[in-house]
Amino acid sequence: MRRWGWRPGRRAAGVGVLVAAGAAATATPVAALAGAPDVAAYVPLSGVLALTAAVLAVAGAGLVRRSGEQGRAVLRVLPRRWVLAGAVLVAVSVWGTTAVLLSLADTAPDAARRVELRLDAVKTGLTVGAGAAGLVALLLGVRRQWLGERTQAHQEYDAAEKRVTELYIGATGQLGHERAAVRLAGLYALERVAQDNPEHRQTVVDVICGYLRMPFWAGPAEPSDEERETGPSVDPQELQVRVTAQRILGEHLRWSGSEPVPPVRFWPGIDLDLTGARLVKLDLGDCRMRRAGFGGAVFEGGAVFAGALFAERAVFGGAVFTVPEPAGHVSGAAGSPSGPEGSVSGREESVSGPARYGDRAATFRGARFAREAVFRDAVFAVRANFAGTTFEGAALFGGAAFEDRATFRGAVFAEAALFGGAAFTGEAVFRQATFEGAAFFGTATFRTGPSFAEARARTVPGTQRSWPGGWSEAADDGSDISRLVEGGSLPVPPAP
Repeated sequence: MRRWGWRPGRRAAGVGVLVAAGAAATATPVAALAGAPDVAAYVPLSGVLALTAAVLAVAGAGLVRRSGEQGRAVLRVLPRRWVLAGAVLVAVSVWGTTAVLLSLADTAPDAARRVELRLDAVKTGLTVGAGAAGLVALLLGVRRQWLGERTQAHQEYDAAEKRVTELYIGATGQLGHERAAVRLAGLYALERVAQDNPEHRQTVVDVICGYLRMPFWAGPAEPSDEERETGPSVDPQELQVRVTAQRILGEHLRWSGSEPVPPVRFWPGIDLDLTGARLVKLDLGDCRMRRAGFGGAVFEGGAVFAGALFAERAVFGGAVFTVPEPAGHVSGAAGSPSGPEGSVSGREESVSGPARYGDRAATFRGARFAREAVFRDAVFAVRANFAGTTFEGAALFGGAAFEDRATFRGAVFAEAALFGGAAFTGEAVFRQATFEGAAFFGTATFRTGPSFAEARARTVPGTQRSWPGGWSEAADDGSDISRLVEGGSLPVPPAP
């Protein structure tokens, strides 16, 4: 519903119109008694004043009434002023036509001819009035037809919404079924609802994300004390359901840069909230998301975000990128980070055959973060590949742990690049990276010497930077681009 406030200007205009209507009404009898000359033949001034007073009174009353309205319905009943306008149209058409024809009839030289022409003038005036009344009736008929079509459209919309709601409720109910096949059917039903009804896509995505955020237990009941100690077993069928849910998200968010137009199955403007979810071999390569929340999520078997676009803030704080152990255990049962030996927390989960995956990396190659990218306290127990990634907002890697090779080759940091407290256990490669804003590596630790060869930093007055030991900026004369050069010795921290 469109809202209208109290409008003093409209109320003042309405009051002014009402005053003018009163003045015209007062002048009507005065003009009649004073014998004022006619405006035209057969058009007395008093009649014109009376008609003007009626029109102004209705218009002023409408302005005053609408100025005090706080709300206006989308559809309103036919206002009375339109009824008056139709009557005025008919009256003016009859009056004007008759007056003109009577004036012409008076020019006839023969008296009998004048009488005949006057009668014809009256007939013609009445005929024109009937035509004007027919026009008004036609307009009313058109409005009635429009109202009928509008009612039909609303009925069809309500029926479609009812059908979608029934499908949605049925599909979400299937997600809680004990049989994996029924849960799969529910996912595909939700996918169909979202594909055919764009206005419901975000709701469907929220339901799928909520399903993926639920605990990954073998059954609906909470784990026993023994399972809490050894780790709950994973149902292979439930694993397939969750992988299918991930695939549905990937298929409908994927729009490769090589495609000039988005695919038919692409869902634009989608937010993902997978905070704390347990995700298995997630593939969101070339996907486009608005906001993305992966804080505290566990990515088993690596994750693929190559070529992805994050249009808004992307949060991976506290996320764990890990690989299940070959013996059939998944480290980090409750989202605990896995270390070089398989588990930092000492907790493991047993996984049946289908959950045993080979080594994979956390791949963000060529991805683009249009806003802030948060990786605080994230744990990369697999290779971290950020080669060619563009960070248009701040890149926050404070406290992150890179337990394998970390590659930022050719990455672009348009704003702050904060790696304070980050721990690089494996090789750290920043070759050909570009730093255009602040950079902080002051408290980062490196097991082996990092590589900043061919990396560049833009010289911006007031920008503070802290590079790893042994690296510094060397500015070329007359250029605002500094090269990072290695000099001195790099202190190597003791092994943990």
